[in-house]
Amino acid sequence: MQKLRLFKSYIKNKKFGKFVIFDIRQLADYTTIKAGGPAKCFIETPNLDILKDIFEFICKNNIEFNIIGNGSNLLISDKGFDGAVISIKNIPKRLYSEGNYLFVSGNIEVPHILKMCQEYQLSGLEFLNGIPGMIGGMVEMNAGAFDCSIGNVIKEIVIINENGELEKISSSFIQFGYRKINIKKKNYIIVEAIFKMKKESQKRIKDLCDKYYNNRSFRFLLDYCTFGSVFKNGEDYYAGELLDRCGLKGYRIGNAQIFEKHANFIINLGNATSYDIYKLIKKMKKEVLEKFNIVLEPEVRFWGDFSDA
Repeated sequence: MQKLRLFKSYIKNKKFGKFVIFDIRQLADYTTIKAGGPAKCFIETPNLDILKDIFEFICKNNIEFNIIGNGSNLLISDKGFDGAVISIKNIPKRLYSEGNYLFVSGNIEVPHILKMCQEYQLSGLEFLNGIPGMIGGMVEMNAGAFDCSIGNVIKEIVIINENGELEKISSSFIQFGYRKINIKKKNYIIVEAIFKMKKESQKRIKDLCDKYYNNRSFRFLLDYCTFGSVFKNGEDYYAGELLDRCGLKGYRIGNAQIFEKHANFIINLGNATSYDIYKLIKKMKKEVLEKFNIVLEPEVRFWGDFSDA
């Protein structure tokens, strides 16, 4: 509470009030699953210098925070998040190429990237076609599919560090894991990624985009409120296949339902609570553990307190 008062005073003195909402009622509208409770404050600014200033203050005063982009692969507790939520949605958008290098700000979504790649004949990111979310979150998760991942094409990233400075980090200093990265920094915001691409014909790029999209199970999910895959695949199994063999397609708790066409996706049928969704995730994990003795690892990130669920 004392930190919040200190932060409010800082925001008032800096005249940053129009970029910060205190005691926001719910975060559901900022997620693709459309569930989630309140937050102590919500920060969204189109000015990178102001974001750097605010982030430096947050880090120096040990204020709890989380970063949000498109809000996919994210489940926020119905109790909310007891800290600051920093949105990168309105930071300046940059999307351009220099030779074989593609520069993409963290708040750009995949369709815009692939459209430009096709126009400038730059190949390497086609496997992302159909994945929801912004490039900042995808880098943070080392998003991938079809034996490809973002880490394979990243040259470097640009972050805001805890001192409120822009800092470039080469891919050689990034550890790329399965659906995660490690840059050996505790506090940072990814604001840009630079990709090393290869030249290819427009037709070849379009054909690859179409191929990857048509092979995605979640292309059927466009009309639903959902996040991406609930669980990660293992080295020798597909999570969706194990869940299917448990007979879980269509299983429902409240208004949260396991998708009938693919068991590794959950849809919000309307006003599902985060607790309903969380209980469903626990049910999925429990069934696979009991039937196959495999502990599924969530791909979904969880914010806040789910102890009551």
